[in-house]
Amino acid sequence: MHEDTICAPATPPVNAPIAIIRVSGPDSFAAAERIFSGARAVKPREAVYGFITDGDEKIDDVILIYYRSPASYTGEDMLEIFSHGNPIIVRRIMQLLMTLNIRAAGPGEFSKRAFLNNKMDLTEAEAVNQIILGKTQWEISAAIEQMHGSLRGAIDNVREKIVLLKADIEALIDFSDQDIDFADTGEFAGRAASVKEDITDILRRCRAGGRISSGFDLSIAGKPNVGKSSIFNLMLNKERAIVSDIAGTTRDVIRESIIIEGIQLNLHDTAGIRESKDEIERAGVSLSKKNIDSASIVLVVIDAVSGIDKRDTEILRTVEGKNYIVLINKTDAASEENIRAVENEIKPALRFSAKTGVGLKELEERIASVFKNEFVTLKDCFVADIRVIKLLEDSLAGMESVIESAAEQGDITAFELQLVIDKLGEITGEISPDEVLDSIFSRFCVGK
Repeated sequence: MHEDTICAPATPPVNAPIAIIRVSGPDSFAAAERIFSGARAVKPREAVYGFITDGDEKIDDVILIYYRSPASYTGEDMLEIFSHGNPIIVRRIMQLLMTLNIRAAGPGEFSKRAFLNNKMDLTEAEAVNQIILGKTQWEISAAIEQMHGSLRGAIDNVREKIVLLKADIEALIDFSDQDIDFADTGEFAGRAASVKEDITDILRRCRAGGRISSGFDLSIAGKPNVGKSSIFNLMLNKERAIVSDIAGTTRDVIRESIIIEGIQLNLHDTAGIRESKDEIERAGVSLSKKNIDSASIVLVVIDAVSGIDKRDTEILRTVEGKNYIVLINKTDAASEENIRAVENEIKPALRFSAKTGVGLKELEERIASVFKNEFVTLKDCFVADIRVIKLLEDSLAGMESVIESAAEQGDITAFELQLVIDKLGEITGEISPDEVLDSIFSRFCVGK
């Protein structure tokens, strides 16, 4: 337990109906007795109405809840003060608390204390931050599961297998001169390979989660003047890209993010692909081709009015083997005969109008279907940062070394297994240097 007491607003410094101020540490209840009019009625985990006072002056009417250690978020004595959400009031209460030898908390300090007091492990603490910062419903849902132990459970399961494996190796070393049957080399290698597969699976799920969090790249491609920028603006529901009848208006890749069915997509409006003598336009076309190559999915836009030509065919050839959707745009201005002519050459294709919005809902459904079916099973992914992924990669490399030395089953193998156990322990925080903890919790907001 910490000897000092900290305080911080847990809500943003904006005018709002309610603001929350948190206090945590051994002097929490004493602070309530000094500044809260209803202190005599305070009982653990019960809301009490009263007002905050500074001497004879009433600062604000509040609701106060007291949490007695260890039954609190931080594991320490805690107060939560619910005041009116005027920043002037919040600042005044904070100033009053600091006159009682209570200091202002740093970023993430409440969660750090919760971790140090064994109220949560590091995977759960990082999930708390992700719940606050998540951009999509998937991130929030995955973070809530992780806050309740999904990643920790997977890590603990693997660690337990490795601990048993190490115990068998050490038993073999200690009792090698006695007539006791131990696992043969083949069985040991098989168990080590199984652990390696488990770590590989967790790493895959963490990488997929990281990819979902950062968003998938979706490139809108086509020859000039087919309506790429209009489609880009329609999907964003705002005028972001310049729309013009002049071919070659878009010279660079324009990027914006949207959310479709809980998945973040990074839309890329690319320069129209064609041969050009303009040096800047040629550079834009080159960049467009690179963008198409790296995109997770490509929208290939065909002009329903002019129909398919050689340039369209070349663009379709470049996306072969990739996930792509063909849009027949400008259907509002094209004849049925022209539209069917395009459909006969390209199947499947989606009728679309960037001008009227026809086909937008179906496009979003197709995009979501591609990502959910082709890329990831959302429920299987973890929310993990580069720290966790690096530790898993190191653990995987360690198990590969163990498998290579399976025939020896000696001190070196036991040592390599312990290294893997320690790496996995760093993920949950059982083994974590102070500077690592400081780096993790410094990314949290103040008051959490």
